[in-house]
Amino acid sequence: MPPPPATEPVPSGRVEALNRRAHALRHSDARRALALCRQAQALALQADNQRGLAYALLRGSICQSILGEDPAAADAQLAQALGLLRSLGDATGEAAALNHQGNLHRDRLAHDAALDCYRLSLALRRAAGDRQGEAASLNNLGLLYRDLGQLPEALEQLDASHRVAEAIGDPLAAAYALTNLASLLDQLGEQPAALEHLDQALVQVRRSDDRALESTVLTHLGRLHTDAGDPQRALPLLRQAFDLAQATGNQQDQALALLALGLLQQALGAHDDAAPLLADALQRALHRGDRTLAAQVQLADARTPEARGDTAAARARLAEALGHAQAARAEPLVAAAHERLSQLHEADGDLAAALRHLRASQASAQRLREGSSQRRIRALLQRRALAGAEQATAAERQRNAELARALADAQRAGQDREQLLAELQAQAALLQQLAREDGLTGLANRRWLDLQLQRETERARRFGHPLAVALVDIDHFKAVNDRLSHPVGDAALRAVARLLRAGCRASDVVGRYGGEEFLLLLVETDPAQARALCEKLRARIAAHDWAAVHPGLHGGLTVSIGVAGFSAGQAGGLPACSTSDNAADNTAPGPLGAADGTPDSGLLAAADQQLYRAKHGGRNRVCG
Repeated sequence: MPPPPATEPVPSGRVEALNRRAHALRHSDARRALALCRQAQALALQADNQRGLAYALLRGSICQSILGEDPAAADAQLAQALGLLRSLGDATGEAAALNHQGNLHRDRLAHDAALDCYRLSLALRRAAGDRQGEAASLNNLGLLYRDLGQLPEALEQLDASHRVAEAIGDPLAAAYALTNLASLLDQLGEQPAALEHLDQALVQVRRSDDRALESTVLTHLGRLHTDAGDPQRALPLLRQAFDLAQATGNQQDQALALLALGLLQQALGAHDDAAPLLADALQRALHRGDRTLAAQVQLADARTPEARGDTAAARARLAEALGHAQAARAEPLVAAAHERLSQLHEADGDLAAALRHLRASQASAQRLREGSSQRRIRALLQRRALAGAEQATAAERQRNAELARALADAQRAGQDREQLLAELQAQAALLQQLAREDGLTGLANRRWLDLQLQRETERARRFGHPLAVALVDIDHFKAVNDRLSHPVGDAALRAVARLLRAGCRASDVVGRYGGEEFLLLLVETDPAQARALCEKLRARIAAHDWAAVHPGLHGGLTVSIGVAGFSAGQAGGLPACSTSDNAADNTAPGPLGAADGTPDSGLLAAADQQLYRAKHGGRNRVCG
């Protein structure tokens, strides 16, 4: 008998090609990618290609996780891949495996284990100079901190991820960071900024092959438009999101899109149409073991029996939502479930239960406040806003320079000079407007305020003139956006801006400092005069006919104001806070502190400290 034919050796390049193809397909067709991983595993075993086998196992585990299939097999493949990569000394592969392991721990609410994995992955990637991997690890750290309610840390990590992605010119990494920043901004009540980030993310992700992330972005956009009362814009976005999620096989994206579609149907009053969508979303969330998503779905699902007057059924679903939220340590969802249970018990006349849930909601909200410094968050958001304004101004400067060069070329070539000159002048005017004006209120913007504050502080110091600043913050403004929509919130901001501008002198600088916060730069004004003026402004805003702005504002709006300044002849320009605070108040931290020792930063920090006192002293007051 002739000998059996020899087995043809498997080229290592074939295994690597299958692995690369699987990696590229994981977020567009996870089932096809998984099949390629299994083919690569078989070939790598046949050829004893340890490195090829390690990557095939890792990517197979990732695909199974995306598909929500056989978590035990996914864990076993990941453990085998991690062991092989470590034995091979492949730090890049080890970092990728640790990142995926962190994702699995995070999905299963093992937050401490996830944090360890992400930190080790980040250290390995930084040591290897893997900037793309660094952006991914920073992004996942940001998501984990968000889950834990540590919002300043989340914002810092996501901002760092975005800066790395921008520095290396990676549109997909930038899209991930922008999408998650938008989610965090939405949670912080900064919906206009969230929409802006999502619009940017959509442009970036459509330059890549990642259809799963595109589905996530479209779902976020649809939910924001639903919350803003614009279902006609939301519906096509959400339908496209669900279609993409089905095509990719990503179970989490499908559940998120179904939840958003259910919320949209509820917003349209079609509770019967919402019910099956939410039931499907809940089944997928529970299949993946995603307790946070399950809590969100149950919170939404409780609105259907609530709308029909079936408070018993609504309470039962809210109780389930509360259990999921507590298991996930999702404090915002815990607070929301308790608050709605309190309202339902009160409607049923069970005041004792209503009070119990109200206190639990307040305790949860307090834990959330303790876990996240609102002042630090505000400073971080202002830093991002200022960076964005500077980028826009730089882009306009570049465009201005390009037009100037085009004009010179046109002059030399004998082309039409007048048209280019008009365009150049229009760009110059736009540049000047961008440099000074807040687009919503028409007041001075943050960048112009900073420049004027520095200028006026130096002038007052040099000539010994008095100067005061006041920070004005609208009380409970987030509730206006949440309850009445963001267009109503924008109208309220414009109305407050008009009242502030009308109540100040032409020589004073009045601007929007960020969000619902305004800054008054009161020249030739000592602290006592500034407090008197701010008291008049506070009273004028409180007495305004807010129902004329929108009927939902019939209860009125108030502001809290922090004032700081120095009198004529005071040396150095750094105020003694112009205040009657005690030592404890004087040591309160401020995000705008005078780290650089300049008079303007110290003056602003003192005003911010007084605003903090006004807020915590009961609001609707002037401190300084």
